[in-house]
Amino acid sequence: MRVLPAIDLYQGRVVRMEKGRKERCHIYDFDPVELTMHFVEEGFKLVHLIDLSAAMDGSDENREILKRLSAKGLANHVQIGGGIRTIERALELLKMGFQRQLLSSALIEQPYFLNELLDRGIDVVFSLDTSSSGVCLAGWSAARNIEVVGFLKLLRSLGLKEIVHTDVEADGSLLGRDLKLSRAIAVETGLNVVVAGGIASAHDLELVRQLNREVSNIVGVIVGRAFYEGKISIKEMKDYAG
Repeated sequence: MRVLPAIDLYQGRVVRMEKGRKERCHIYDFDPVELTMHFVEEGFKLVHLIDLSAAMDGSDENREILKRLSAKGLANHVQIGGGIRTIERALELLKMGFQRQLLSSALIEQPYFLNELLDRGIDVVFSLDTSSSGVCLAGWSAARNIEVVGFLKLLRSLGLKEIVHTDVEADGSLLGRDLKLSRAIAVETGLNVVVAGGIASAHDLELVRQLNREVSNIVGVIVGRAFYEGKISIKEMKDYAG
């Protein structure tokens, strides 16, 4: 099972936003490039990095951080998401070395965009962000009712292999994570599923590992705020990785 530490960038800072809300933004005193390097040196194969400025505001203010990650050879250790809605943006990131890219809104609006991205050599992961209102998009500023399983099967037929499934209402809450929907999606679509949102303790990591043993295509889990607030240590994340 993969364990991916998460870094959210907003206005050049490392943050976590509860349920994607700016008014509930927690800022952490880390340099994002040094933190990424630390995770890589600790043996994590992938870091989950979301450019919230791009996703929520359409801002390019984190560009210099992305350039620094690229210059230090860290881009190939990052799966990057946030505001990737055009081929130009995707190719710009690819040129920096960010081959593994997370997309959501762009594929919801235009599923066959996936073909062009894959043809350009981009390793696409679909970010499925769900709440009681439906599937969230546009930086979680809107939601749409989508027949999820059918849509994911379409993306799979076009070449998609993996999704990150985030429970928006649990994200950043440190309240734990209901895994029923992630399990159902993995079973019904056959796609690899990485669980995100609400992971609060090593107990939650254990629950995901147990699910991984039952449903082998539940392949990973993302840890964010729980790490920054000392609820889950790097050692614990490493113990569950592999």
